[in-house]
Amino acid sequence: MSDLQHTLSELRRELGAAGPLAPADRALLESTMHDIQQILARDSAVETDPAAAPGEVLEGAAVRLEAEHPGVAGAVRALVDALAKAGI
Repeated sequence: MSDLQHTLSELRRELGAAGPLAPADRALLESTMHDIQQILARDSAVETDPAAAPGEVLEGAAVRLEAEHPGVAGAVRALVDALAKAGI
């Protein structure tokens, strides 16, 4: 399992253990994780709009979640780091 896939798994565990999240935050995280998994499955370079890059979307989510769900926010930030290392 790659570091990025391991980090995605860790975020899934944190989301499962987290208390109630705002529905919009949970939907955003799950959608972004799904998109990242699709990119990994295709195993090809995907051009994206820099304004909508997964790392930026996730970083915004981490900031919003920091106070109420620090474990989820930490897992999100680890995913952002893994994405950067993978060039996504």
